[in-house]
Amino acid sequence: MAAFLFQLELPEMTDSMAATIPLHRAHINKLSAEGRVLSYSVSAARNMVWCVINAEDEQEAMELVLGFPLYQYFTEVVCHPLLFHNTIPAAIPGISLN
Repeated sequence: MAAFLFQLELPEMTDSMAATIPLHRAHINKLSAEGRVLSYSVSAARNMVWCVINAEDEQEAMELVLGFPLYQYFTEVVCHPLLFHNTIPAAIPGISLN
């Protein structure tokens, strides 16, 4: 599998966009649990999204992005194939046998 960084531009928030956000978040959470979305970030201004997709090739990665519920609102979609993508694992507290 390869990693692809997507830069997604959003217009100003509308009521229909806002109504789609819960469905979009659930979809992203599902893809994250499946290991398909490795990271997902939204700018404070809510006009840019960056996500790293894990896929066999760029076409498969783009098909995943096309399935995002918010896709219809993206004003620009840019894909950057990555050589590698490192993340810091979440800290899990040690298990106590007491």
